[in-house]
Amino acid sequence: MSAAQRMPIVGGTLAIGVTGAAMALIPSLREAITRYLGISAPGGIWRILAIFFALLSLKNLPFVWHFRVFKNLIWHLYLQPLPLKPSHLFAPIITTSHNSLTECDYNFHKSNSTYFSDLDVSRAAFVGVLLKKSLARLNGGDLTGLPEEAKNVKGTYIVALGGVGCVFRKEIPPLARFEVWTRLLSWDDKWIYIVSHIVKRGAKKPSNYLLQNWRNGGAAKQKSQGKKEEEKIKSIYATSIAKYVVKKGRLTIAPEIVLRRSDLLPSRPANQPLPTATTASSSDTPTSEGEKPYMSSPENLVAQVMGQLRSENMFDKEEVAKEGEMTWKEVEAKRLRGLEVARHFDGLTALHQEWNADDDVIGEYGDFFW
Repeated sequence: MSAAQRMPIVGGTLAIGVTGAAMALIPSLREAITRYLGISAPGGIWRILAIFFALLSLKNLPFVWHFRVFKNLIWHLYLQPLPLKPSHLFAPIITTSHNSLTECDYNFHKSNSTYFSDLDVSRAAFVGVLLKKSLARLNGGDLTGLPEEAKNVKGTYIVALGGVGCVFRKEIPPLARFEVWTRLLSWDDKWIYIVSHIVKRGAKKPSNYLLQNWRNGGAAKQKSQGKKEEEKIKSIYATSIAKYVVKKGRLTIAPEIVLRRSDLLPSRPANQPLPTATTASSSDTPTSEGEKPYMSSPENLVAQVMGQLRSENMFDKEEVAKEGEMTWKEVEAKRLRGLEVARHFDGLTALHQEWNADDDVIGEYGDFFW
């Protein structure tokens, strides 16, 4: 880390120290702190240091991760008054956080493993707002268009994480604040793919907050100060992709069916068949070709994506979108573009076959003892 990068950290630390020293000079405040925190009691100084350290590492205290995740889920699933509109389908949601001291590794920047807890929080917020209406309708008994099998399977409709990956670009210094921008990337016959960008705080000022109109003051001024593409990329710390599936028991619900129940998709063209509504995953054994019947191989997925991108017959040329919405052609073009990236990530499932369980091993070691 360069000296210029350390200046905000050093300045912030000095400011906290000077503020604490100034407050300690006030007799009444000093007496109150001594009385309530028991500094004069045995171990009082250590108690103060423990509290100070806990405040600097608040997000890593026990059960704080659970609070951060469930706070977003509860708000967006049950308390958020405004639903998403079709024009919001590919819009991102932003969550903010910081790199606490206990998240730093031996290089004194954010440890790679800790990125995933912040990504959990951001994806919980996004999945909650994206599928709020759909899950409510499905669990409320709205099974229109679903086969009889969906009515017979016991349980509730849930969203499950099927995989996550992350590509790191630049380190995050201690105590630095950052934003996580999470949005819908694509979907196929089973998976909903979500992309998250962890970026420097304030690197990009949104021009419009779709569900938070009270934040829109001054957005027009910021909009004219657009950054060049290379400057935007420099603000990215890491980028992550995740895939989710909607299930009821062992029954998988097609993503398009789920998104359509959230009223986020335009009507399909007349020449486009509807997707299979559900897929039973009770038979998890591979077929004779070594592939599960409900999954597309990476090679088939590439052919599907490239063929559809080049096809003009898949769209109704007369299609006209309503004001503020997207046409099916625009939605499908974005979906296929994202799917072309997502298929590389999905292809990593082949790594399961690389477990050399029958080979010799180097050794076995425990966390704390040999």
